[in-house]
This record gives sequence, structure tokens and C-alpha cells, in this order.
Amino acid sequence: METLERTGLTGAAVNELREAILEGRLVQGERLSEVNLSTTLGVSRAPVREALLHLEQEGLVVSLPYKGASVVTLSPQDFLELSTLRTALERLAWSRAIERAGEDEVSAMRAIIEEMRVAVETDQKAKLVRLDIDFHDQVFLLADHSRLYTAWQAIKWQVALFLLTRRVKVDDYHSIIVQEHTELLDLLLERRAAEIDETVERHIGSGYGRVSERLAGDARAAQHDDPAAGRA
Repeated sequence: METLERTGLTGAAVNELREAILEGRLVQGERLSEVNLSTTLGVSRAPVREALLHLEQEGLVVSLPYKGASVVTLSPQDFLELSTLRTALERLAWSRAIERAGEDEVSAMRAIIEEMRVAVETDQKAKLVRLDIDFHDQVFLLADHSRLYTAWQAIKWQVALFLLTRRVKVDDYHSIIVQEHTELLDLLLERRAAEIDETVERHIGSGYGRVSERLAGDARAAQHDDPAAGRA
């Protein structure tokens, strides 16, 4: 992680730590020591402490008595809940966005897809999760529904953790991200409401299905290696 400039230290610490989590440099379950982070970032403990509190509100960090802060660990049940809730929110967002999409909004979304393409071609896969979130954030902004956007904001960083798990666990993420988001944008441009609704559900559901299968396979393998774990 980079040493931070002296201005806006808390905000800069939030951004740096969030990116470290989303890029997998800080992994789920990893303990976050204020002392170590303040040394790494080159700041006092106060902005680090405030940054961790902010990230806890975003759902990326959990703090437990006597144990301190750590990167949140999401369970298969968490992933299921995020997937079903996200599907419901996005279906509404896309249905509203399709009525409101203008040239500026489409250009912004197309630019994000181009960034995805460059990231894939230059093997900067760590950037893909943030770009994926940025793309969908544009859709929620375009929907022009403040309460819907608030609901999205409440889950979007945990959705990002799910996407990171997909990127790490399922090796097809980088090969389909450009195609899938291009398809969604094309349907938006053509205002094909029924098809975009089906595509959004498939887009989210297929990703969840792949990750779910992989996690279940990992659990079976772990139980095979340690039969006692399955009886715990």
C-alpha cells in the first residue's frame, strides 16, 4: 500500500484500504492492526481508526471486542442473500435506466467497458472488480431513484467482495466480463426491456451459481482431507 499525502488523511486511508481489500491484497478474515496500518500508510493511528470505522459501515470490515478489526468473511449464505437482493434491486434499476439513458450516460458506461477490456488485455485483473462495481453504479445513478440508490449503496461493497471471490475462485471472470457488460449496454441502447430483465437475472445468477459450486467443491475437498471437520 502507498504512503498517503498529509491532506484528507481519513478519506485517503479509506480509499487505500478499500482498494487493498477489493484487489485481494487484504484478504477476507485478515486482521487489521491499527499500528501496522499506520506504519504502512505513513499516518497516525487516528485516521486509520476512523477509516476502519467507515469501512465497517460499508460492510468490508468487522470489529469484535478484544479481537480488533479484520476484513469481513462472507459465508455461502451471505453470498446467496447478496445475489437475490442484488437481482431485485438491479431489475428495478435497469427498468428505470432504460427509460432515461442519454448519450452522456451511455458514453460513461462504454468508457468503463473499454477500461475493462484494457485491464483484461494487459493482465491487470485486480482492477476488474472495481470497474464492475463502477459500471453497475452508473445504472443505479441513471435510475434516478434515491431510495433505490441508498439500498444499493448498503450492499455494493459486499457485492464487490463476492465479485472478488468469483475472480479468484472461478477463472472465467476475466474472459466474460467485457462480453456480458457489452450485452447489457446494447440492450439498454435498444430499449429492449423484457430481454434486459432476463439478462440481468442471468448475469447475476450465473455468477452466483459458479461461485456456489466452487465453494461447495472446496468444502467437500476439505472434508475429504479432514473427515473430523465434517463431524464438527
